[in-house]
Amino acid sequence: MFMIADQSPPTIVITSLAPGPRPPTTASSAWPNVLLTHVSDVVARMGPPPWSKRIIADERQLVTLIASPPGGGNRPHWHRDFDEWWVVLDGVLEWELTGGTTLKAVKDDIVWVPRGTVHHIRNVGDRLSLRLAVAMPPAVHYASPCEQCGYTDDGPSEWCA
Repeated sequence: MFMIADQSPPTIVITSLAPGPRPPTTASSAWPNVLLTHVSDVVARMGPPPWSKRIIADERQLVTLIASPPGGGNRPHWHRDFDEWWVVLDGVLEWELTGGTTLKAVKDDIVWVPRGTVHHIRNVGDRLSLRLAVAMPPAVHYASPCEQCGYTDDGPSEWCA
């Protein structure tokens, strides 16, 4: 199979369908994929920000808890094949998006960014920010300068989170 560079990747076929009602299964008592995660436990174990911790990882979803110090944030980037969304658990975060849109989100807000949109997330508050990020594997990120603030760096142009 070949793909022209401008085409989207083929649809992923989900192969692990549940045969019916069954008890939950988990092979580990450590992250990722435990049945119950207390956010306060993750924060205590991880220590001072910045950090990220994968909470759930399977063939359909990646869920990551991300902590940023005041003024901290991510590298501006975009995704070709999935939309990404977040639940803000603490702090004040700002999303700078392609086209001049800026979103400010606080605890209990949900932010959704469609595929193809550059997003640069920054903690604009005066204390730790926490957000839960939900993405689709393999979560390929493509670096791009931020239109709003001009942020760019010499890091890799493509990476998986």
